[in-house]
Amino acid sequence: HEGEEVLDLETTDGCLQGVITRRGKIRAGCVLVAAGAWSGDLLARQGVELAVAPVKGQMILFRTPPGSIQRITLSRDRYIIPRRDGRVLFGSTLEQAGFDRRATTEVRASLRNIAVARFPVLENAPIEHHWAGLRPGSPAGIPFIGPVPGIDGLWLNTGHYRNGVVLAPASARLAADLILGRDPILPPAAYRLAAPRHE
Repeated sequence: HEGEEVLDLETTDGCLQGVITRRGKIRAGCVLVAAGAWSGDLLARQGVELAVAPVKGQMILFRTPPGSIQRITLSRDRYIIPRRDGRVLFGSTLEQAGFDRRATTEVRASLRNIAVARFPVLENAPIEHHWAGLRPGSPAGIPFIGPVPGIDGLWLNTGHYRNGVVLAPASARLAADLILGRDPILPPAAYRLAAPRHE
């Protein structure tokens, strides 16, 4: 059900029953929460504390002649990614702004100034696009991968912060290994959600 918003999880006596969407309930004995910045809110509805919160990042896209910038560069929390067609992505900010995804003119100007200072070839390049996205921030940027304590059938693969694309193949494999009961591709302990402490 691609693009269908999950409003809540349905559980009974600590067992997952399925998900609740705008179109109704979808029964499932196993659900993997990979809802990015929204994962914490989804689990909070079940009384589960998950330290995943949105971290806003704004980016700009320049249009340049192909080959103007030759390589991907990461420096001081800013990166530039050239594309074959000449477009050049430059970003990004780290903003604690909740779920606000508005791009601002101040940040656009700041990103442009930093990009041009580091890559003077961009001085006359037009900005084709400017947008903001939300990363799933987690403590130390370490994702949560594994079962949700106290809810049988509920699993996590979220909280990758700035490294979702890079970590996706290994984190998906680890999640699949755990759910299917296979020997995990790597030790899973560092990615587990700790069980809640009861005083």
